[in-house]
Amino acid sequence: MEKTYRIKAAVLYSRCFGENDVIVTLYTADKGKLELVARGVKKSKSKLAAHLEPISLAEIMVVQGRQYNYIGSAISENCYINLKNNLAKIGAAGNGIRIFNLIVKAGDGDVEIFKILINYWDFLNNVNEESDYDLFVQLFIFKLLIKLGHQPELYHCVICQHRILPANNKFDLIKGGLICYKCAFLNKRKNQLIISENSIKILRLAEKSDFKQLAKVNIANNIKEEIINIIDLFFK
Repeated sequence: MEKTYRIKAAVLYSRCFGENDVIVTLYTADKGKLELVARGVKKSKSKLAAHLEPISLAEIMVVQGRQYNYIGSAISENCYINLKNNLAKIGAAGNGIRIFNLIVKAGDGDVEIFKILINYWDFLNNVNEESDYDLFVQLFIFKLLIKLGHQPELYHCVICQHRILPANNKFDLIKGGLICYKCAFLNKRKNQLIISENSIKILRLAEKSDFKQLAKVNIANNIKEEIINIIDLFFK
């Protein structure tokens, strides 16, 4: 008899598998990233298809088969209608999923990573349409990197270890953190980026605050661009 278990999962994306089936990629708090076969979902009368749309939260029964594990049943808990009715939000969610898939490997089950993903989707679903989605994609990546053990040093110089003071500090992409103005002057390198005091404050806030709280902060456009550039290059 085939074994079954139930999980709450974030549906990331799916791809074709045979004539009528698809392979669905999910992320769960306990078991991490999973790939499960959903049988017959490409058929017009499939009841599963509506519950397995990408960018959805679903309760899923997993059946452990001999050759592969497959989805026995699925009930959607949140399909994020507001998000999916806005092209900019879909783009922000899609870019987040693309990066998520690159940096979160199979088996990396983590409650906090699951929460970050769901909180990001909740935020996109509920936020007003004028938000800066490019910034929040990068802040989503920033939060993921921290939880995966790639937290940048934002309080002390990565060279001299002295506390960072408001001055002409830089962000070192190789060493992964801030460099005080003295060390930046003595150790000039191409991988060092100028970073403003306001950008440092936002990055520190992003470590501890959720997306809803961050959206309330009035951030100047030049600071947004600086943060986007730093996180993007730090990730790469």
